[in-house]
Amino acid sequence: MSEIDLSTARYSLLAVAAGIDGVLALLEQQSEWWEGGFAAFCLLELVKAQLERVLEDELPAA
Repeated sequence: MSEIDLSTARYSLLAVAAGIDGVLALLEQQSEWWEGGFAAFCLLELVKAQLERVLEDELPAA
């Protein structure tokens, strides 16, 4: 990948991570009354952790 492609990929993944943060906040609120909300929260938290590892290891900031 070229430098521009890596920069674009990193920016896109950061945008996805920001969106995940919003969904996690909603799931955390819903988990108080919906058991499935907690399970979804845990699963999405794992996905976010993997995304952050990719950002750190494969697409580090310049």
